[in-house]
Amino acid sequence: MAPVGPVDFDRVFREHAAYVAAIGLKIMGRDDDLDDLVQEVFIEAHRGLRRLRDPGALKSWLARITVRRTIRKLRRTRVLMLFGLEAPSDYAEIADTSATPDERAQMALAYRSLERLPAAERVVWVLRHVEGESLDDIAQICACSKSTVQRRLRLAQKTLAQRMSHV
Repeated sequence: MAPVGPVDFDRVFREHAAYVAAIGLKIMGRDDDLDDLVQEVFIEAHRGLRRLRDPGALKSWLARITVRRTIRKLRRTRVLMLFGLEAPSDYAEIADTSATPDERAQMALAYRSLERLPAAERVVWVLRHVEGESLDDIAQICACSKSTVQRRLRLAQKTLAQRMSHV
């Protein structure tokens, strides 16, 4: 199958920028790098968009780029925090404005726990439990097998359950 024809990149950006930002925000749990993330995703997408073979796969392809870029940012942030070069987030911006104070506190606790997970496990957990993605879709987005998704999800859930029980 040949690559798709000419693509209106401005339209692609307008239609999918909010989706990319939403995934990035939910995975990272903070919005301080969100604009940079969206920009990086669409720069990479612009370079490869003409090679996309199936226009129907555009959204999942953008999600895959977003996940890859977000994992890089999570790993970088983790290293910076390890050396005291970046402060931990309070995760206030991740909760919906209609959330109660208790719900906001629970959300912050969950994201502080997610912060300690390896990036790949964090991504799978968020895509499953926050975004509500199916295991098959997560496997496609993360470019791994369904069994790898299931393994990462089990590890993340076990780790989170242990950490949440000690609070």
